[in-house]
Amino acid sequence: MISKDLIDAVSNLDKSLKQRKNITKLTRKDVRKLITGEIGDIKFFDTFSIEKLKEIKNAGDICVVDGSVNRIGANYPNYVEFFQSMALLGSDQEPVVRADILCPLVDNFSEKDQFDISKKTLCATELAVATDAVLNHNVKILMMDGTLMRYALEAENEYKNLVNVCKDKGILMVGVVEEVSTKIIMETMISLKQEIGMLFDREALFNVLDMNEGFIVDDHKSRKEKYEIEQAFIRTSKEPSVIAIDIPKINRNDFNKIISFVLTMCDENTRGIPFLLDMVDKKTRIDNKQAEILAKKYLDTEIYQSIFRTQRSKRVI
Repeated sequence: MISKDLIDAVSNLDKSLKQRKNITKLTRKDVRKLITGEIGDIKFFDTFSIEKLKEIKNAGDICVVDGSVNRIGANYPNYVEFFQSMALLGSDQEPVVRADILCPLVDNFSEKDQFDISKKTLCATELAVATDAVLNHNVKILMMDGTLMRYALEAENEYKNLVNVCKDKGILMVGVVEEVSTKIIMETMISLKQEIGMLFDREALFNVLDMNEGFIVDDHKSRKEKYEIEQAFIRTSKEPSVIAIDIPKINRNDFNKIISFVLTMCDENTRGIPFLLDMVDKKTRIDNKQAEILAKKYLDTEIYQSIFRTQRSKRVI
């Protein structure tokens, strides 16, 4: 059942969001002018030719990394989290896989710390497979799923080690961000003494760039600068949204090449994410059914029933 109160609440939200959008008063032309004048140069990026892709392939592997987490059980502390990360290399090579689990009843962490520990564990497994791949395989390009910032924040030492290995071996490293959550446009407007309210870049850049257009953010405009991470925004498909691209500062001279590579890996008729990331996501993901099978098969039945099976799952109505 959907109550009238809930319908009214959603209708009021719609009105509030429309009012908020009117407050910003930023047109497509306004945003493009702001970017060019204050943030970075908008330009058209070419995709690679078949010959260029063959050249990359002959130079080394393209490695893509993603991680997955799923949970069975109830609320803290009666749950187990399963982590699995994968570095996917060429079709003729076995992927590199690392896994871990967390259970508050065994690992002794507080309810307050549970989400931080979960984030750190996921980052650690992703960095582990990435480091293993670049140390033991002939990798030319390393593509991570998501912003490089989360590694710098949640697993600083492991991240720095990976960046140094990539530097020593001449590997180009890139993080591809589907869900943009930065506020560079808003913060730039505020610095110019123009108040526009809460405005995230995902919304501000919606339908602002043409397909294959993008811009590299000037150092001083990005909070990622202190972590020696450079970022860019690019529209990779017919979808009006942009994605973000992160690279370590050491790869700055190759940023245009990296952006063109990411563009080449995207289908213009999709949502605009490199198809290799979708492949590794599908292979590494632990779904609800798989998590339940793991728990039921390898945990003692009485332990599973008494600790991890939720009361809600026993409902018959």
